[in-house]
Amino acid sequence: MSHSEMKELIKAKNLIREGRIKEAHQIVLGLENYENLTAEELLLCKLLKANLLYRSMKYSDAIIYTDELFKESQKQGDLLTYLDALIIKSFANIMLGNVSESEDIIKKADNLFKKIKGTSTIDLRERKSFLVRIKANICTWRGEIHRSLELNKEAFELAKGSNNKELISGSLINIAEKYELLGDYDNAKLYAERALEIQYQPWLMYQLGFIIDILLDNGDIEEANNYFQQIIEIREKDKSKINDILYRYYKAVLLKTSLRSENRVKSEKLLKQIIDNEDISGGIKSFWAKKRIFTIINLCDLLLIELRITNYPEIIDEIQPYIQKLLDFAEQQHSYWILCETHLLQAKLSLLTFDIQKAKRFLTQGQQVAEKYGLKMLARKISNEHDELLKQLTIWEDLKKLEAPLTERLKLARLNEQMDNILRKRVVELDEIQDEESVVILIISKGGNPIFSQSFAKGWSFQDHLFGGFLSAVNSFSDEMFAQGLDRAIFGEYTIIMNVISPFIICYLFKGQSFLAQQRMKHFIDAIQNDNKIWEPIKKYYQANRLIQVKDIPSLDLLVNEVFVERAILLN
Repeated sequence: MSHSEMKELIKAKNLIREGRIKEAHQIVLGLENYENLTAEELLLCKLLKANLLYRSMKYSDAIIYTDELFKESQKQGDLLTYLDALIIKSFANIMLGNVSESEDIIKKADNLFKKIKGTSTIDLRERKSFLVRIKANICTWRGEIHRSLELNKEAFELAKGSNNKELISGSLINIAEKYELLGDYDNAKLYAERALEIQYQPWLMYQLGFIIDILLDNGDIEEANNYFQQIIEIREKDKSKINDILYRYYKAVLLKTSLRSENRVKSEKLLKQIIDNEDISGGIKSFWAKKRIFTIINLCDLLLIELRITNYPEIIDEIQPYIQKLLDFAEQQHSYWILCETHLLQAKLSLLTFDIQKAKRFLTQGQQVAEKYGLKMLARKISNEHDELLKQLTIWEDLKKLEAPLTERLKLARLNEQMDNILRKRVVELDEIQDEESVVILIISKGGNPIFSQSFAKGWSFQDHLFGGFLSAVNSFSDEMFAQGLDRAIFGEYTIIMNVISPFIICYLFKGQSFLAQQRMKHFIDAIQNDNKIWEPIKKYYQANRLIQVKDIPSLDLLVNEVFVERAILLN
């Protein structure tokens, strides 16, 4: 490679660091097919391309590309490039919601980091800072915001001695975001302003906007308008597409705070224009993706304000297409927190039209997504909302009979509270989780014939009339629950959860909160399916149409006692 071409590679690397992604991409694109590159030079070119892919939010492509980097760097014995590829792959996975995969890669990166550090004098602080930030992101996914804050501060301490403005500024913004999530707006603003002082040019508009978000969350509209003047000044100097859209977004958000209806109408018009706009590409694309989501959320909030003022039910129909856009875009951007919160919003909107079954279905979907992607606190919150709805079924049925006005329905559905939580990105402080009170565990055939039962409460043995009523309820509930995609039902003062493991249905009746009951049920099902000393005898008793007695399968008796009586297992 000639001297000028090596200069081009170094130039591309520096452009990436400066956030000038389009220019860097053009250089790398021109060099990657160059025939005279040495193996070492080609590896550097590929590493730059992997960087460009994840910075352009092409996370799946970045993951595929890092696999090539692993092979090439191993072949050349280049541990540093291998480490860089691990960091990129871990980050891309966490952005796709693949938390477990990201954690596994982080462990490999940590081990390799120690190995390189012990045999090299290379300054690894920037890489270490990025690694710690990824760990912080994992904690944020899981709702462990205080731990995420600690890790982001550690990442900043590692980054601040470098000349990497992007890394320093990003660390400060991450700290600010965590303070905002915790409702500490003073510290959130302090760290956001420190990030702004770094003057990392590609992020200036985003950082100013973030400070406006903090100020609005804290009710400081006047100072928010002062920061908006800086956004106006930047837009006057640089009328790029992204600057214009961010200007219009914050203009709309500030108009939305007005008590005057004409300003809210202007806000609604601006937000609708932005939603219909095409995607933005380049280094700031990830920031725009977040803003696009919140553009839709703010528009939905405006429509709900109008609904509260006018009580016009047709506004609910007007909101629905925007809810669908929000779901589609959140899924596309792997924003699973927003996806779950939107399912919860859908449930509450369904209650306004007295569609209780649909509300329960949306709650089930929301909890399933939260559990799939490790959003534990959010899963608990949605589960508690579902339990609360089951307790309120009679109230909702009475309101439906009375054709209660929308004002009453809005109050009971607590839509204001839900929109506030989404808009403020607020971490919900949940009460201490409580164990449920076990009543009966039951295994039946799909035809409804009991195969095994164990009661944990007085008056619930197989011969008691209470059990007979429960069995009849199970047969009637099972068809409805599985057809509707629901995960629980109410039976008097008790809750029933059911799961199909063909050819059986496992039913659990209990009193209290459902969240831990569901975890207990999952553990029980996994255990019986993975233990042939239990699973095979159960199938034989089913084929012989016989009822299992406790003494018949000792391993099953031990498992039931461990899970439901002694509570000896560690639940997730």
